[in-house]
Amino acid sequence: MTIESIVERFILEEILIGDNRTKIDPDESLVSSNVIDSLAILRLISFLEEEFGIQVDDEELVPENFETLNEIKAFVENKKANS
Repeated sequence: MTIESIVERFILEEILIGDNRTKIDPDESLVSSNVIDSLAILRLISFLEEEFGIQVDDEELVPENFETLNEIKAFVENKKANS
């Protein structure tokens, strides 16, 4: 499975509970489309750290890193490459 498919599955199954969506566009803004809110971002970060063995630092908690599935994928790949 790819990073984006793992993250997409987490969002669909753990955050969008009861929502009928089966897919998230990789470039869709997760925040402005109300897919995730601030609490969901914290859950997502915890999931990313556990699932991919990365540590998200405080200065990395910026919307640009978590706005879309593609940006989350790039963030995780960068963290893994630099660890």
